[in-house]
Amino acid sequence: MDGRLLVLQRFIEALGEPADISSIDSRKRFQKAVYLGQLSGVDLGYRYSWYVRGPYSTALTKDYYALAGAQQSGEVAPADKLLKPEIVGKLQSITTLFATPAGVNLDASSWYELLASWHYLLKVSRMTPHDARQTMERSKPNLVPYIDQAASVLRGQDLID
Repeated sequence: MDGRLLVLQRFIEALGEPADISSIDSRKRFQKAVYLGQLSGVDLGYRYSWYVRGPYSTALTKDYYALAGAQQSGEVAPADKLLKPEIVGKLQSITTLFATPAGVNLDASSWYELLASWHYLLKVSRMTPHDARQTMERSKPNLVPYIDQAASVLRGQDLID
């Protein structure tokens, strides 16, 4: 298995996320999990731009399809090729982000989309909270009722101010 794909597989495993990409929701979940995972300080080099479902990386899309293809053809990650414990620790330190809070009526992929979108608008696009909320109201009205919960979770991890 290609080294880049091996690292991606181990990264997603350390986050406790499935490597499934069989549906739009599973691909969205994978995209956002990697976006959020990189916020731990473990930078895989994937860069994101704003897209219909929030932050999106074309390079990551190519890599997760290549990873799925490798797995389908029977390639297996060598058991002795693991991420360094300190990297796993960084990734695991942010997995609390992935737990949808009580009272938030969203599936996992939508919760991840909200977290990643809110972070991206504030930190990458450098919008004010007011402008970010307006963008969300226009493009993701179903997520708007839960912005305060997402902001609280992101602040709890020191990912936004």
